[in-house]
Amino acid sequence: MSLVREMPVLAVSRQLEVTDKRLWRIVHHYVGRMLGDLDLSQVANVGVDETASRRGQRYVTVFLDMQRQQEPVIFAVQGRGKETIKAFSAFLEAHGGAPGNVVEVVCDMSPAFLNGTAKHLPDARVTVDWFHIVQTFTKALDEVRKRERREKAHPRALRWAVLKSMDNHNLTEKQLVALRELVADQRATANAWIIKEKLRWIRRAPTARGARWRITNYLNVMREAVAGHTLLKPMAKALNTLERHADQVVRRWYSGLTNACLEGMNGLFQAARSRARGYRNESNFIAMIYLIGSPVGRMLDEAKST
Repeated sequence: MSLVREMPVLAVSRQLEVTDKRLWRIVHHYVGRMLGDLDLSQVANVGVDETASRRGQRYVTVFLDMQRQQEPVIFAVQGRGKETIKAFSAFLEAHGGAPGNVVEVVCDMSPAFLNGTAKHLPDARVTVDWFHIVQTFTKALDEVRKRERREKAHPRALRWAVLKSMDNHNLTEKQLVALRELVADQRATANAWIIKEKLRWIRRAPTARGARWRITNYLNVMREAVAGHTLLKPMAKALNTLERHADQVVRRWYSGLTNACLEGMNGLFQAARSRARGYRNESNFIAMIYLIGSPVGRMLDEAKST
């Protein structure tokens, strides 16, 4: 099992001179056996995120215990709809936990996750992580850039420059010049970039009350900036998204939960998928997720030593 966590199963099977299918059967057997012993009675804060299992809109939804400093993964299931929340609720009950004990959920702004949480984890408050807000505005900014580029040429370095801030030390000289030219010309892309950058003002609010006040003022000012500008419609849509989820964004100042752990674990899962050049099916990917990010790997090691 230790080799399987670090190397592709196919490579391990060749070293052990067994077929990879047989090795996968062994992996699934022991992962399932250890999952049966998982105690989730203390789970109260849950993180939810999706990770791509393969190309073509195929996903696995991963649930983390946000109170765990290590091995936070507690459940993974194929798909990314509200049914994944229902499946987690059932899994939680089957392992000593209770949906009613879950008081905080951190996730993205997916309607499926939000509706599923409201139905199957009814006592949980939702925190929308700041990462997803910035991501929404960044995608809107890139859409504005693409639209404007069809009408007027942009500096070549602008594509990646607008994804960074002016004080980013990773900006190349060409990117820095491109940003300065953009702001000086007052193009639509420049306005969109400024709108995205001003989000930092909200992020720096010291209190939840301050964050709520800053969101309200930010929305008022930026809506005036995009009004009547066709090219800035993606930014107007992003502003509406922020307003719609303002309560869940402000919740971060109360819960203290962030998406950092979720994104970090996602990076580990995708690195394993890349090493293996993909997995034959979602079940294999889920088994690997448990071995990498859950207590299952440690439980297997402890079982071998006894």
